[in-house]
Amino acid sequence: MKEGVTEIQRKKIQFLRGLGIIAVVFIHNTPGGLLQVLCRPFLNFAVGLFLFLSGMLTDAEKLDPVKRINKVIVPYIIWTFVYTVMQHFSIPSEIPRAYIYNLLSAKSAGMMYYVLVYIQLTLLVPLIDTLAKSKAWILGFFISPLEILLFRMMPLLCGYSLDKYIQLVIGISCFGWFTYYYIGYLLGNGLLTVIVSNKVLLRMWVLSIFLQIFEGYWFFSLGNSNCGTQLKLSAILSGTLFIILSFKYIISDKYYYVITLEKLGNISFGVYFSHIAVMSVLHVFPWYVDFARYPMNAIIVLLVSSLFVVAGKKCLGGYAKYIAF
Repeated sequence: MKEGVTEIQRKKIQFLRGLGIIAVVFIHNTPGGLLQVLCRPFLNFAVGLFLFLSGMLTDAEKLDPVKRINKVIVPYIIWTFVYTVMQHFSIPSEIPRAYIYNLLSAKSAGMMYYVLVYIQLTLLVPLIDTLAKSKAWILGFFISPLEILLFRMMPLLCGYSLDKYIQLVIGISCFGWFTYYYIGYLLGNGLLTVIVSNKVLLRMWVLSIFLQIFEGYWFFSLGNSNCGTQLKLSAILSGTLFIILSFKYIISDKYYYVITLEKLGNISFGVYFSHIAVMSVLHVFPWYVDFARYPMNAIIVLLVSSLFVVAGKKCLGGYAKYIAF
């Protein structure tokens, strides 16, 4: 989209971000076991959608990586400290060591890895641009499947665990997510054209959902507690089909979106950082633990997080950007 984004397209993009943050919050509230197997396939487009939109809006010739990274690194540093304090408030002496560890590993909260993945992809844009414009551009589609096969599926299949340091690196590596950003870059820069109809794409997406359920059940039968993970081969397939449909929606002449979701998209980054903290606070209240079952718990977290971000923006004014509000 080198020629720029129209106002209608901007609203559509924010609408999609609103959908994405809803999926993120629901993912982090979905119980484990079979319910995760059944529910997560419908939500696993979340992070991939955010990365796709970022790639779609990236132009290597105009990119200022320092400016783009600064927008996410300051909130990351602040929220990492918040979550570290929440984890270790009973033993304050542990906070400095844990904070440094969490900064490097993104382990302070379950969603923090995204920032390090995003930074890596931003720094890789010159290489992504070179690959995308080369005769070997198709190779970019093999990076995520290979990473998932080698470092996620093989250990599960063969019954061994990766070294803890390798696990830390894999946990923040961008390569498992590469497909989404890469397709976004190709489509956004006019380097790839989609000729498949929406009906065919939608049917393929529905089929891929069933594949995700089957793969998730297989993961579950092998004892994988994270059986609904977004980093499965079938999840990459579903996510890819979803983002292609999203791109066709953005560039279409059809003017439809839900204004509430557009507004939610405007605050999605703040909700992304804060919703785990909101969940932790809500779990202090017995009524929430006893009565807020899935998906009601996810709805409550989404509403409270959104109100928290809106209130934070009003109270902090220009300083709100430092915590992504």
